[in-house]
Amino acid sequence: MTPRYIRNTKTISGRLHDELVMMDLEKGKYFALNPVATHIWDLLEKPLTIDDLCTFLLEEYDVSESQCREEVKEVVEEMVKLGVVSIEL
Repeated sequence: MTPRYIRNTKTISGRLHDELVMMDLEKGKYFALNPVATHIWDLLEKPLTIDDLCTFLLEEYDVSESQCREEVKEVVEEMVKLGVVSIEL
């Protein structure tokens, strides 16, 4: 089954220009996301697969499908590692 990803509801966030600043309340850590990662975060308001994310992003950014998939996977995996995104199977 393809994993779906969703935001961790225990993370608070706020906008600072075109970036997002987040705080993990449990760990007491701050994170800042660049504009593309912020867009991914916004999309993860509901559970989505890497393919779903790329479908949305390919409509907005001039990037190849393979590059999109590779980079989105890296960003999402880092978000999971940081604990700000959860995996649903």
